[in-house]
Amino acid sequence: MSPELLKIFYRVAVFLVVVSLGLLFIVPADSAEYVVTWMSLFVGALLLVLVLFVNWFSNR
Repeated sequence: MSPELLKIFYRVAVFLVVVSLGLLFIVPADSAEYVVTWMSLFVGALLLVLVLFVNWFSNR
């Protein structure tokens, strides 16, 4: 995978994680938005792990 594409995916993942973490403190805990925020945090963290794994695997 090209380094430019990995960089784009990395930036998207970091954006998702940072925004989701910020929203967790703003959104009420008993709302649907809270669940969506947790799901987006999970997706961002999963994407971040996958990007780091692909980067590590391609540099071996």
